[in-house]
Amino acid sequence: MPVCEICGMEAVAVYECSRCGAQFCNECGDIKRKLCYDCLEWKESDGDDSEDLDDKEDWDNDNPN
Repeated sequence: MPVCEICGMEAVAVYECSRCGAQFCNECGDIKRKLCYDCLEWKESDGDDSEDLDDKEDWDNDNPN
């Protein structure tokens, strides 16, 4: 049986993530979007960078160099 690279369990079928190429089972990703949960989380957080920019600006202001 194939093994899911995300959860490590044996699965009846695995699917290849279109972003990273990982083999994932139906529990560990979105089969329709062909994305494993690791890439789904990255893609969803990719749309909102406002918090990251605020943190970077705060860090730059605290750094005297």
